[in-house]
Amino acid sequence: MPPTLGQLNAQQCRTFVPTLHTTPYPAIDPSLVNLPSPYVVCILGGHGAAGGGLARAYARAGASGIILAARTVSALEETASEVRSINPQTKVVIVQCNIASDDDVKSLVGTANSEFEGRLDAVVANAGYSGPLIADVVREKPSDIQNAFDVNTVGPFLVAHYLLPLLLATDSGANSFITINSMGAPTVAGPSGHASYCVSKAAQARLIEMINEQYSGQGLFSATVHPGGMRSGFVKDLPEEILKLLNDSPDLVGAFCVWLSKPDAPQIRRDILKGRFLSCKWDVSELESRFDEIKEKDLLKFRIAVE
Repeated sequence: MPPTLGQLNAQQCRTFVPTLHTTPYPAIDPSLVNLPSPYVVCILGGHGAAGGGLARAYARAGASGIILAARTVSALEETASEVRSINPQTKVVIVQCNIASDDDVKSLVGTANSEFEGRLDAVVANAGYSGPLIADVVREKPSDIQNAFDVNTVGPFLVAHYLLPLLLATDSGANSFITINSMGAPTVAGPSGHASYCVSKAAQARLIEMINEQYSGQGLFSATVHPGGMRSGFVKDLPEEILKLLNDSPDLVGAFCVWLSKPDAPQIRRDILKGRFLSCKWDVSELESRFDEIKEKDLLKFRIAVE
């Protein structure tokens, strides 16, 4: 059995291709993309580092509508202002939403129906939770692992449960469901191997695999994406020796997700990458050069090794 994601450590995953990027580059530059009109994307966790990068990228690519959802409306206003300055034609709708709340996520269906006639071309679940960096299950608080699973695993399930029907009913060719994950998912050792975050993110990646199995036959593209190392709210308590390594632009993950969810993306890209764990840092040309190997060995998925 070939090595797969479940047998790789985070460093091996990071270097899946030789070239790692820290900023957007021409192959995934969203300003060179011309999304069709209409094109509506819903971004949960639509503020902060990654949320802002995602919103800016879809605005630069010409999205006609963006739903920004998060628990803090004031933070969403900042992101919405950025979007409007980039693309005044983009209609931005702000929704207060706790991704772990069944009622809140369900309300997004009503928002899409009332504001965009039920249209959804892409959904990006970016909201996340990380408790204190404590690599010791005895010292970690039960509340931290509960919160992590509520946001990182149950939340994406709720988003899929309520919004997949809208994605599948939208005839655009995009039909993309993406979750923002982490290199924490394949991590089991070292100072960053805290159970609440890493285990809940691994479960999120597995959820994407199941969604792919259940809905790719109906035209859905799904993937889970490592957003790079950014100075986000998650890292404020990290030691300086780790903080100095977090130099990736938040715009990189946004550009990569636009590249994944373009309606005119080659079918082979969707067929090969669907259901897999990906990193926005990987050079996409080098990633494409490994398509045959990814398919043959069924790489970038979690497995239990039995040999």
